[in-house]
Amino acid sequence: MYDIFYVSNAAGNDADWNKIKSNYPFAQRLSNIKTYEQIRSKCFTKMFWVIWDDVDLFTTFNLLEYTTDEWDNMYVHVFRNGEHYDGICLFPKNITVSKKEFDYRFFSNKKDIDIIASTPKQYNIYHIDTYDEYVTAVNTTSSNMFWAVWNDVTIDSNFKFDYQVATHNQHIVHVFKNGKHHDGICLFNKNSNISKREFDNRFFANKKDIDIIASNPVPYDVFTVSSFEEYEQAAKKSKTSMFWAIFNDIAVIDDFNFNYQVPKYNHPVTHIFQNGENFDGICLFSKYHIVSQREFEYRFFTIKKEIPILASMPKPFDIVFISYYELVADENFKKLLDKKLNNKIFRVKDVDGIHNAHKQAATLVNTKMFWVVDADAELVDEFTFDYQVKKHDQDTVHVWKSRNPVNGLEYGNGGVKLLPTKLTANMQTNNPDMTTSISGKFKSIPIISNVNKFNTDPYNTWKSSFRECCKLASRIIDRQLDAETQERLDTWCEKSTDYYAIAGAIAGRGYGLKNKNNIDALKKINDFKWLKEQFDERYSKN
Repeated sequence: MYDIFYVSNAAGNDADWNKIKSNYPFAQRLSNIKTYEQIRSKCFTKMFWVIWDDVDLFTTFNLLEYTTDEWDNMYVHVFRNGEHYDGICLFPKNITVSKKEFDYRFFSNKKDIDIIASTPKQYNIYHIDTYDEYVTAVNTTSSNMFWAVWNDVTIDSNFKFDYQVATHNQHIVHVFKNGKHHDGICLFNKNSNISKREFDNRFFANKKDIDIIASNPVPYDVFTVSSFEEYEQAAKKSKTSMFWAIFNDIAVIDDFNFNYQVPKYNHPVTHIFQNGENFDGICLFSKYHIVSQREFEYRFFTIKKEIPILASMPKPFDIVFISYYELVADENFKKLLDKKLNNKIFRVKDVDGIHNAHKQAATLVNTKMFWVVDADAELVDEFTFDYQVKKHDQDTVHVWKSRNPVNGLEYGNGGVKLLPTKLTANMQTNNPDMTTSISGKFKSIPIISNVNKFNTDPYNTWKSSFRECCKLASRIIDRQLDAETQERLDTWCEKSTDYYAIAGAIAGRGYGLKNKNNIDALKKINDFKWLKEQFDERYSKN
């Protein structure tokens, strides 16, 4: 008969000890045991039993009936503890055991006994949200390991919290699958030194990923936002650590179901999903890492991850048709309406001053950019109003090419434009060239949008030629190339097939050269009443 020791280093095990004592009256209870030597020093038999306080002894297993052969007395006999060999042990008194072997119950000189003598006790379960709550669990748990169930997961219905960890692996954090990722329910050792950074990111230096789905993430809150202030309010209201932001200028596609999961260690990163051609659509924001207003407005984030999943499409920009007594205005406006576009279409009619007409157009629309179609623009069939502009590029003036019907030139004069709404509404009116008055950013799109059919009658033909050649000759258009400008000017003045186009071009060239440095004089080209007077002086029969 061998000595029996019950090693109990945790409070609250009195019931287990009383049961053992009733079956084995000579058993001894030892506390605060750290080494094998502390037990061996109390032993008076050639072998001795050790029952750990983290196992439940099987009532069918009788320590008094187990015998060993003489040649076996040099080995540590380790009995099955549920699934693993790390339960009740029978130690020879004449061997030495290192502290590491003792702590891990993994002995170099051992014999595994295929008898289930015990089962592991259920690990304590804690519902944990903060690092302070984790520390409290460490200090209060009665089991060597304990479960941590986070507040942002839902326990899987098939998970029973009966997972067993071999003692030699209990110093490792065991992380279970949370849906797709290993950042869910964890098994911690109460003696592990887990840092707050590891805890917050659920990314541990010493861990083992367990390929068992124990939980699923709580779905992230969803908010619709149109301003930075609404984004800040969403961050405050969100009950989940990340939240969806749907911007008011996008349309969510039908099959996007908001079930995307982000690993916990990636929560500080803004996840931005594909919006048509660009990554500036639906975002997953962290509740705890607020982006700047500039980042939000441009949707261009310093810490981001682009997700190649099509989640939305940009809502089409509004269209404004601008006319000023052109003979073909009503006809061309009807053609635009007949296209049955998804864009909202507005009309600005007969407003004096080209700057004023565009400023009024900016007040009508509800999108951050808007299309401008001139009354004399005959759209080509293949042109569509679905061009997508990256969010950080929406303060740029975009101009498409038009085809000139009287001289064959193809460039931005008279082409369809896409203008930034706010900048257009606030543009200065002292620059003779309206387009370059709006923004310091300009982009020429090398695609034909329309035929610029300004040659509807003598006056409109002469007026359009005069205005364009005045701007070319005076060089008032920013960022123009001199050689290219001169070539266009020569074409206007020499190669037109229409008399009034040639006449207007030559007159405009002369006026532009004469008043090259006179802004007040150049601004008159945007005064259509003044232009009509100039035409009438030259061609009125009276």
